[in-house]
Amino acid sequence: MNVFSADVALAIARLGLLILLGWFLAHRGWVGPHARQPLMRLGLWVFFPAMIFDRVSSNPLIHSGPTALLYLGAGFLMIIVGILVGRAIAALFRFPPGDAKRTFAYASGINNFGYLGIPVTAALFDKDVVGVLLVHNVGVEAAVWTFGVAFLSGATPAKSLRQLAQPMTVALAVALTLNLTGLGETASIRFAGQFCHSIGECAIPIGTILTGIYLHETLQGFKFIADARVSFGAMAVRWLVMPVILLSVACWFITDPALRKVMMVQAAMPAGIFTFLIVELYKGEVSVALRVAVVTVVFCPIITPLWLYVGSRWLGL
Repeated sequence: MNVFSADVALAIARLGLLILLGWFLAHRGWVGPHARQPLMRLGLWVFFPAMIFDRVSSNPLIHSGPTALLYLGAGFLMIIVGILVGRAIAALFRFPPGDAKRTFAYASGINNFGYLGIPVTAALFDKDVVGVLLVHNVGVEAAVWTFGVAFLSGATPAKSLRQLAQPMTVALAVALTLNLTGLGETASIRFAGQFCHSIGECAIPIGTILTGIYLHETLQGFKFIADARVSFGAMAVRWLVMPVILLSVACWFITDPALRKVMMVQAAMPAGIFTFLIVELYKGEVSVALRVAVVTVVFCPIITPLWLYVGSRWLGL
């Protein structure tokens, strides 16, 4: 398996170019601060819920039996472990209690499981492994919007449950219900899924461009060592601890060949790009979330192929 293929390089380059496009639009003044909030709401309230509904409502792998539960559970637990590792690293680096510490744990604990993970997986493996990844990512999204949001908000359990009533969690809950009850196969739901597909296709490119816009406005005069705790802490979580944990679990506890491949790719991913949108929605420290994303994405062209290489040898793929 060639982890240094052109397809892997193109997937990483595409991510960087969309971020640069957003930065350029903001730098030229073509998209100003007044447009940032409407774009964010459009993403959180329309594009991303539509994408989730499309991917989940009629996915046949989700209700295919115990194996699907394994894939869903692996994705869900990956996020929980990631956030807890982020919390431990924050404590080790002596983050003060409060929003910044919770934001760091949340942002560093969630990897780029979809936008970069899907094309890299497709570049290395066949479409069946990509299908497993999509089911795995449903578990990831469920964890991001349940455990993750509750952790990020720092609210009481009752208030956390109320805060979960957001478009993406509602879309996920409805889509899972339709899928597991078999209603996802009906003509009306399939039509709704196709309609959502056309809308959801906008989610990732628009969200990534919006990341570049936020970076231009939020990280003026960015210096790598300006907040060394966040920068080095993010690298410790995403480029050291989590890859070792995921590859160890895949090697010693997972026997499903496709899931082992999915976990190998997930271990090599940088921090998620879109966490800052959720952080802003729940009044966290957006600058911390953006710094986590920037620091890990900057080193992604070097570190991601290296971890893919190590993972392929570790797991014998």
